[in-house]
Amino acid sequence: MSSGTGRRARRKGVSVERIVDVAIEVLAQGSVDSLTTREVARRLSISQPTLYSHVSGLDEIRTLAAIRGVTELSGRVRAAVRGLSGDVALVAMARAYRGYVREHPALYMLQQRAPWPPEFQEQGLAAAEPVREVLRTYGLTEAQVVHVHLVFRTSIHGFVDQEINDAISDVSDPDTSFEYFLAILAAGIRSLVSGPDHG
Repeated sequence: MSSGTGRRARRKGVSVERIVDVAIEVLAQGSVDSLTTREVARRLSISQPTLYSHVSGLDEIRTLAAIRGVTELSGRVRAAVRGLSGDVALVAMARAYRGYVREHPALYMLQQRAPWPPEFQEQGLAAAEPVREVLRTYGLTEAQVVHVHLVFRTSIHGFVDQEINDAISDVSDPDTSFEYFLAILAAGIRSLVSGPDHG
């Protein structure tokens, strides 16, 4: 990068954090495919070479935006379940998860599609902890917590993925369907605690 290009970028207030902010703005107004280096540079009023002086390319922008999204989702879940346990915490956690996805559908989908370098995997593991903390309040063993967490993550992802992609248009009241889903999930978790394989 030439010193002149660097000075122009600094005058425009360009930083990696600002690039991620703009990437998330693009996602909020479109889809995952709307996020391109050309569009980010255009919104920042800089050239693509100047953009590349801050990030290595689209994959890095996608990864950084996905990390931001995972962190925000984890924070939303953690705040929703603070001081709660059992079914009440499970319901609050699931509603917070669904609410975040409905507010940020493209950013959420990016989290499923972004490249997974070590820093993204680390953030994903950290984001899993609030969910596992809720599951532990049922009295599950640690082995059960791992399995039930996978069940929770994959099942709620299936629901919200269908919802944000308009794949459940045949259901007139998805809110009620979601409450049924939570009731079934909670009953299943409780059955594990009282079942013969617990402990």
